Amino acid sequence: MVSDLEPETCIETRSLPGINRNKHFVQDVDAYIAKNFAEASQQPAFLQLPCVLIEVLYQTKQEMTLVTEASLCRLVLDWIRRQMMEQGSSVSNLLERSHLLYLALDNSLQDCSDLPPGQEADSDLVQDYKRLVLKCPGNKKHRKGLKTPNRPRVILYNRDIGERDEDTSQDCDWTLIGSTKISDHTFISLVTLNGNLSRLSIQLRLNVPTTPSPITTPDVLSASVSRDEDLSEAQQPELFCEVATMSGPKCGLGVAELEGKLLVCGGYDRAECLKSVESYCPVSNSWTQQCNMGEARGRVQIAVINGTVYAVGGCNGTTELDSVECLSKMDKKWRKMCRLPLARSNAGVCALNDKIYCIGGWNGQSGIRQCDVLKPEDNKWISIAPLNTGRYQAGVAPYQGKLWVAGGSDAWNCLGSVEVYDPETEQWTFMPSLLTPRRGCGLAEFNGKLYAVGGSDGTHSLSTTECYDEASKCWVAGPNLTTPRSIVSVAAVQNRLYAIGGFSGKTFLNTIEYLDASSNEWTTFVPQTNENIDSLLQNAIFSGRAGSSSTSSSPDNLSGQNGDSEHTFKPIKTVEVNAYNLERGKASSTDKEVSQIMAPEASAKKLAIEDVEESNSGELNGTNNTHDSSIKLQKILANTCAEIAANGHNGS
Repeated sequence: MVSDLEPETCIETRSLPGINRNKHFVQDVDAYIAKNFAEASQQPAFLQLPCVLIEVLYQTKQEMTLVTEASLCRLVLDWIRRQMMEQGSSVSNLLERSHLLYLALDNSLQDCSDLPPGQEADSDLVQDYKRLVLKCPGNKKHRKGLKTPNRPRVILYNRDIGERDEDTSQDCDWTLIGSTKISDHTFISLVTLNGNLSRLSIQLRLNVPTTPSPITTPDVLSASVSRDEDLSEAQQPELFCEVATMSGPKCGLGVAELEGKLLVCGGYDRAECLKSVESYCPVSNSWTQQCNMGEARGRVQIAVINGTVYAVGGCNGTTELDSVECLSKMDKKWRKMCRLPLARSNAGVCALNDKIYCIGGWNGQSGIRQCDVLKPEDNKWISIAPLNTGRYQAGVAPYQGKLWVAGGSDAWNCLGSVEVYDPETEQWTFMPSLLTPRRGCGLAEFNGKLYAVGGSDGTHSLSTTECYDEASKCWVAGPNLTTPRSIVSVAAVQNRLYAIGGFSGKTFLNTIEYLDASSNEWTTFVPQTNENIDSLLQNAIFSGRAGSSSTSSSPDNLSGQNGDSEHTFKPIKTVEVNAYNLERGKASSTDKEVSQIMAPEASAKKLAIEDVEESNSGELNGTNNTHDSSIKLQKILANTCAEIAANGHNGS
């Protein structure tokens, strides 16, 4: 049937009842539609599909020119998914009227009816829309409105960089199949909404601010011209890209901050425990391979003291481990340390007062109470007072000079209890319980507060977080994760609290997200900078090389063999494309080196990049000022990354 597909019939084929049962066939049909979407979108079968009308508000014309269709359509699809899955809306509700959206501080699209009053963006256009919504309110549940950013924003939403918890090949319920631009500010796309084919019609709208006076003075006129033609640096659109993903999906991994970077050790995917080690640099938004551990370790935790990393216990796929290994700055490979008094996995491990603590864990039968401490210079474990309640998969972190243990499981129940160890009195004390019992949560101090992140309530993976309020001595609800994550690891790095990997309830995750201190929201987007722009392009070039997630019935069913395999870490390539250095203000036609590309298929994509540089060099060199050059470079980058990512996703 795939060989017989035609633009006139492909939409009808995609609409066949029960087609989602054959995922490979669905992928082939979707790939054909994406390739021939311009023609398929003109057929009656497409035009007869239900159509959701979306308008997206932008602050400047410049911002509108930088929008790419795939990026915008994915953001709209994410918004519709939230409306249907979290707010209880249906497709019929969404079809009742058009929806005016804006890009919020957390880099998600939000309905303008929820826009807080009094902002600059709350113009006459928005107020008219709010009145329209009041006449046909539909679903009453609304998320609290988020403020608009001070500067315009553009999202470079590349699927290869930031896969969600369900990959398109794994989940046909929410898919962007094809999209195209039909005019300067209008896009159409074919999507599946909870498994049902639908059309999206997306129009860009310029938000003209409400002026307090109708009198046009020279100052007002000057400001108006500046808005569209000669924007200051503060008004220039901010480009955002997704946080780079790990080498593969995994959970039960050890994470820690090391010299301003996020270090990730071991863990397990649905096939085996891993010995791989990689580090994430927030500045360049890129991952780098580090020296592998000597032994594969899943359900492991790590800690850092004076630049030395310690990996404690864990599981190799068949048995719990009592081994410990460390890696210092000067070492080229991990070396063994004194063994634990008791083999265990899913223990809580952290550093406090230059000592390594190993708290509780799983010994193959139940959650244990035993706690031990290691003084590295003595290379000897000493047992300390046991927990009041035996537990494993608990969140463990230092906070205000004491050791906090939150949640976990006793083998039968998820625990909400919290215990605190005082090194001076050498005693455990119960503290106020969590709002929600949770196991497999992350626990970390961030900006003076203690956060419990994600986990599982025994039935579902959680996206909720909690924060300990020192003033009221109780836990309060924090901002929700963008993705549910159980058996998740957390760490604070460079004023960001990261949640890494985990299990969504359907898939193992290779994504990471962070709590943005300025907006107090979790996000998967980072501002594009001169430092991370090469990383963005590199990810686009190598799109489609590896799946982003793996399915499994449960991450607790851990099995696998020791040793390297296709699931262990593979070297990360780096690409240097000097023509995209925005700091210069113009591109140099001689700077076309693309280095360290090891994949055979990369040469064709290298040529594609060079072609883009050459085709645009005349336009760039013809500009008379750095402002115009910067705008053109931003637009070229956005379009190039989107095209490369789309081609890679379709296997070209």
